Order: sequence, then structure tokens, then C-alpha cells
Amino acid sequence: MTEVPKKGWNRRLALGGAGVAALGIGGYFAVHGSKGAPRRTPLDPVTFYRGNAAEPESLDPSLAQGVQEDSIIGDLMVGLMTADAGARPIPGMAQSWTTASDGLTWTFKLRDALWSDGVPVTAEDFVFSWRRIVDPKTAAPYAYFLNDIKNAKLVNAGKLPLTALGVQALDSHTLEIVFEHPVPYLLEMLMHMTMVPEPRHVIEAKGKNWSKPGNYVGNGPFILSEWIPNDHITAIKNPNFYDAGKVTLERVVYYPTDDYGAALQRLRAGQLDTQDRLPGEQIDWIRANIPEMIDPVPQLIIDFVTVNQKRKPFDDIRVRTAMNLAINREAIAQKITRTGYVPAYNLVPPGTANFPGGNAFSFRNMNPGQRIAQGQALMRQAGFGPDKRVEATYMIRATTAGTYRAVAAALQQMFALVYIDISITPNDMAIFYDGIQAHDFDIAQPGWSADFNDASNFLDIFRRGGGNNWGQYENPAYDALLDAAQQDSDIVSRGRNLAQAEEFLLKDQAFMPLFFWVSGNLVRPYVKGWSANNLDEHRSRWISFDQHARAALFT
Repeated sequence: MTEVPKKGWNRRLALGGAGVAALGIGGYFAVHGSKGAPRRTPLDPVTFYRGNAAEPESLDPSLAQGVQEDSIIGDLMVGLMTADAGARPIPGMAQSWTTASDGLTWTFKLRDALWSDGVPVTAEDFVFSWRRIVDPKTAAPYAYFLNDIKNAKLVNAGKLPLTALGVQALDSHTLEIVFEHPVPYLLEMLMHMTMVPEPRHVIEAKGKNWSKPGNYVGNGPFILSEWIPNDHITAIKNPNFYDAGKVTLERVVYYPTDDYGAALQRLRAGQLDTQDRLPGEQIDWIRANIPEMIDPVPQLIIDFVTVNQKRKPFDDIRVRTAMNLAINREAIAQKITRTGYVPAYNLVPPGTANFPGGNAFSFRNMNPGQRIAQGQALMRQAGFGPDKRVEATYMIRATTAGTYRAVAAALQQMFALVYIDISITPNDMAIFYDGIQAHDFDIAQPGWSADFNDASNFLDIFRRGGGNNWGQYENPAYDALLDAAQQDSDIVSRGRNLAQAEEFLLKDQAFMPLFFWVSGNLVRPYVKGWSANNLDEHRSRWISFDQHARAALFT
């Protein structure tokens, strides 16, 4: 899913120096003493205060696409499978399942469960939801996520009716799914927010307003109760959740904390229990003063640069190669991000399941001077040079997180060395993603966070016509390898096909990788049930507190 640092609050709390800042939720005040040391009265013992990195665009599972939405929807909705504390798949709505001998037909038996309004959850709700996603009228950004299901592509293209989608309710508690090919990663895939059921009875009554507070009906451990745009979202415990007796929290409050420095201050002042991004420019202070709050586990997340290959001169592989050569990834990782990010020379992150790895750009072992010289030579071959430079816009997400602006500024200097002058244009998150999905850009810096632990989830974003193929890369041989991998039930040979597909991306200079992430969460030690994992998913269902340590922290 898209990795999206986004816009922050309209109203921020001043936390520095002496004074008092009232959060206004949960009934506490954060107070700074004369020396600036934070102290506070006890937090609401059953409320979890989460820094959630960004303002969600939508909490409608058919329309959501970012990690900041997944963090919330994952608390409000449960699919056939759901994530345990370590982001591993466990049964959700599914009580049991069987698989046909050819691996193409799966049959799920659903548990007895209720929507938050007391209406039973049925297999028909899944059918309705998945048809809604592939309906071309919905324009779901994740419609391609269902392409493994029989006829999904043709339905989404408007060439077959919705009823042709390979999913049907055999009865109210039995769901059958027929696939185009074996799907070895299905159980992990079924954890994703796109695959949850949606309340048909509510959507048909409320239309597009169904996902607003007061209308929202979910089947997860929490239910949406309040949304103050650019301020906070509140979810309260769902008494109709099938496992409600084991959920210790009564309330979760999510804050769009895209100003990571301010979020750190809020955490120090006791206004947050966790924050899912840290300010890279303060990493030395964090390591020296609060090392117990960080756990830098490698993540299945990559940041990269994409160019619009339908615009000149980015249709020229020589220009794209020069851009890749110009990027000093080690300098960015060591001097700017500084949090342990790994310089990236390929697409699929290290540690991805059932993937052989080992691919990298051929210039990886060249020194920076050699790379720049080769890049300049390629640009001269393409007709550019010191007296004829490329001028282009570089679109980034408008965020007050200093690291992202610093990376953009560094890239501006690096590209200038190969005669490419970029004008950095920060955009509101919605405008940014509308722009890249409409292919209305020259150069942009998105990112990708794994939806499930499989290399195909990264490689599929470069498929021709894919909803997230922002740069409009096209190579029939690439797509053919992905298709071959889809049809292959042998893990080893499937992995080889996927690795060969990645080789095409690198050979074609289809994108400019920057770095692979490590987890940047800041978590108070009294938070229990928060388990670092490579998908960076943390469902509030599993969270509890050491209340004594929580209350005593600032006293």
C-alpha cells in the first residue's frame, strides 16, 4: 500500500517551555515544569493514544489506499483472516476453510458474528464488498488487488457483469472463491483492508456517506465514533465484536502526526502512547535519551523516485539511467535519514518471503565519481549537457517532516550534476496522489509498503495498466514473467520468475530506488502487545498497558 507521510493538524499544541497544553480528550493535562521536564496527571487507563503519521483520506475499505488508513480500518473491520500481534494471519471471520486439489477453489466457513449495529455478518457481505471493489464505477485504487480471483480483470474492465466475479455465497455462512491460478499467499492477502466485508445494508441506505461517524458500521474490535479532520479520530470498543471479551481497551484516539518533531514532543509530554514515525534529524538524541522506545526492525517498505515515462525526456532510458547513477543512496541513508535505512539498488526488500533476492543495478559497485561521469556521458548522448539542461518538476507530498524535504533537496543537487534541474513542488497529499494516479507529473517520490509478505506485491505495481503503475512502465516480457509466476505452484521456480521480472525493471531503469525502511516507531515501554514486525502492522485489539508504569512515568 502507498506509504504516505501526509498533512498534519490544523491545531497543534505548543509543548516547549513553561505552560499548559490541554489535549481535550481522555481527561488529562500535560504540564511542563520550569526546567522543561514533562510531567502530567494520569492518562485515561483504557484509552490508547496513537500517533498515526497522517490524515486519512477515506475509511471506506473500497477507497482507502494508505498505511494511515489501514491502521484505522484494521481496528474497525475484520476480513476472513486478520493479523495477530506480530502481523501473522489468524482466523477472522473465517472459522475454517478447505482447498480444492488444484488450488483454484477455496471454501470458507464463517463464524457467527455481528456487525456493530447487531445485524449478522454473512457471506453475502463479502460478495457485495468484492463486487463493489471491482466495479469500474467505484474506481477503487486497489481493484487490481483482486485480480487473482476468476474474471476480476474482465469485470473491472467492464467486459463482464459483476456477477461473473469468481466469488459466491453458498449459504449465509459459506463463501466460495474461485481463482485464476493458485494463490500461495492467500491467507496473508486476506488480512488486507481491501478484502474485508462491507455492510451492504448500510451502504445501500447511506451511499457514500456510510463511512462517516454516526453511519459507520463495522465488524471489528472498535467502531468509529468521531472524526475531527486534521485533528483526531476516535474509535470506541465494539461490544458486538466476536472476541470483545479479550479486548482490554475502551477507546483508541488516532492523531495525524506528520510533524514528527512535534509528535516526539507530544510523546515526551505524555500525550501519545506511541508514534509511528520518528524525526530522523533527532535520532542521536533519541538513541541517547530514550533508546527503550525504538526497535529498528527491517520493514517491507521502500521509498523510490518515479518518472512519467510518457513524457519527454523520461521516455529515454539514457535519461532514466543518468538519474539512477546520480543518486548517492549511501549519503542519503547515512547523512539524511540516519535511522538505519538501507540504500536500495532494487525493488523487493531484503527478507521478503520465498524470493531469492540478489538483484541490483550494475553500477552498484562504482564510486560516486564514476557514476556521475557515466551519467553525464549518457545525458550528452541524449542531447543534453551544461548548456542544454532538462527542466522538470519534482512532486513531493506536502509534509512538515524535515527528513523528506531534506531528501528532496539532496536529490535536487544530485540530479543537477547530470544536467537535470528540478523544481520541488510540495502538494497536499490528496493532490499528490490524484496527480500520480492521473500520471500528471514529471518526477515524483512515492513509496510502497507491503500489503502482504510476497514479492509479487511489489512487482505488481509496475504491471501495464495497474492502478499504482504511476510512471506508466510497459514491458510485455515483464508482464509475462509475472503471469508465469502466478501460474506456478512451485515456490522455487515461482521465485525465479519473480526475480527475473525484477531484473527487467532494473535493466529498463523503470524507477529510481532510494532506501528500504527499518521501523521508526516510538513506543512507550508500558505499552504491551505492540510487536515489531516487517509489515509494521499493529492492531489495537492486542494492546494493553502496564498501568502502574504508565501512571508513574511522569510523577
